[in-house]
Amino acid sequence: MKKTLNIALAALVATLAGCASNPRETVDWYYFDWMADAPYAPVFQLRDTQSGLAPYADRTKTVTMKDLVKMHGHPCDGLVTAACAMKVGLDVLYPDGVVDRTDTGCITKNSPCYGDVAAYLTGGRIRFGTQKIDSSLGDEFILYRFSTGEAVRVSLKPGVFPDEVLALETKIRGGDFTDEEMRTCQQIEWDFARDLLQRPPADSFEFQALERFHWTPDSYEHLGKRGDVANKNR
Repeated sequence: MKKTLNIALAALVATLAGCASNPRETVDWYYFDWMADAPYAPVFQLRDTQSGLAPYADRTKTVTMKDLVKMHGHPCDGLVTAACAMKVGLDVLYPDGVVDRTDTGCITKNSPCYGDVAAYLTGGRIRFGTQKIDSSLGDEFILYRFSTGEAVRVSLKPGVFPDEVLALETKIRGGDFTDEEMRTCQQIEWDFARDLLQRPPADSFEFQALERFHWTPDSYEHLGKRGDVANKNR
């Protein structure tokens, strides 16, 4: 009995030592090395108000890919695609590099990945009329700055998304697939995402300024006015 306990204790000590030397295996298990170490992983500087009825904060927040993964729930090609596209579009609207989350709207297709990332980085919300869904959009994002009326469309360049991924995703969404096909699809999606982060976002995305763009909120039963930005300029 004593020998068994000693063996179990030794195994526990070894496990804890391993955790201490490589915390990403436990604490950050969801954040892959290829994403953490990517040379062109987007980083964003965001501006918000101090509190519910207060003016702007005097400092910005830094948001990384790790923050986006925690918010969205998992690292995936959709999240990486959206982050890179948003970097291109937000740099156009905010050339000083600071994104005002009280002043920005976003439009995406009804994708959990695209919608989550766009809403998080712009502060857009359907219930306040600052986030919109457009099913006609593909791998595209429309960003809007309310104070200036500027709008930009960002699109994934033709040929960047692998045909193999598209074919497998279509099959899996259709419901007739094997576990092996699901795992294969997951891996090549991650390979595509890894590749995106190996080069500047502008190499994979193109943008177009939208002249005379008019923002009209989507209809929504609970549409209201955002109260936590009312005194932002005080």
